[in-house]
Amino acid sequence: MNILITGASRGIGLATAKKLVAKGHNVGLFATNTATLENAVKDRALKKALKKNRIIIGQLDVTQPDLWDDAITQMIDSFGAIDVLINNAGVLVTGTLPTTDLNEQLSLIDINCKGVLIGCHKLAPYLADSQDGKILNLSSASAIYGQSEVAAYSASKFFVRGLTEGLNIEYEKLGIKVIDVMPLWVKSDMTKDINVTSIERLGVNLSVNDVAKTMCKLTISPNRKIKSTHYSVGMPAKVFQKLSQVTPDSLIRWVNTKVGAE
Repeated sequence: MNILITGASRGIGLATAKKLVAKGHNVGLFATNTATLENAVKDRALKKALKKNRIIIGQLDVTQPDLWDDAITQMIDSFGAIDVLINNAGVLVTGTLPTTDLNEQLSLIDINCKGVLIGCHKLAPYLADSQDGKILNLSSASAIYGQSEVAAYSASKFFVRGLTEGLNIEYEKLGIKVIDVMPLWVKSDMTKDINVTSIERLGVNLSVNDVAKTMCKLTISPNRKIKSTHYSVGMPAKVFQKLSQVTPDSLIRWVNTKVGAE
């Protein structure tokens, strides 16, 4: 398979790329910072595949449609086709909304929402040509119910969830499976040294490899075997998701207040 991964220079994106390369797939790693990417592919887990031209790297600011076109061209020129898009790029801003920088929050919306939308738009014609074309969007357990101290981030993941659900139906006629992965807090550069009440109370119990394992499994699974739209990672996220389906909003709000509010 030929897989395009955004935000692939570190964290979940890079961990997923390593697992896919180990299984013999061709992977395009794209990120805003090419210097970080160049350093990332020096990892021994990727060196062999790089020499065999099964890995390419490229610069991609997901908020810029023209750069998506460049990334697609690079994938087609290198691998001949694109089978899977992994919309992994994302950022996090923490703190109560009035105390945070507005420009940072607006940038978050651009990357986490517009970036995913542009990717889904741009890749559709190419994925439709694949036998098992699919889009994996990285969502979050914070898309189950809005989270205090990360409200804009949580809202952006609601956007990802809604877009995934809509396109899961819309793209079915194109033969493209659209799904998302919803982990709780993951130990990564994104969550390093941040101060959020829900982390203090729940902890950070997932590694990037935990999420990458799920991402890799879904990526290489035949579309006919993928029955759900959302895939939670980690027991707490799975429990929260199940509870949200049967529990009144007032009770879910109370639980989130106890978990995430100061």
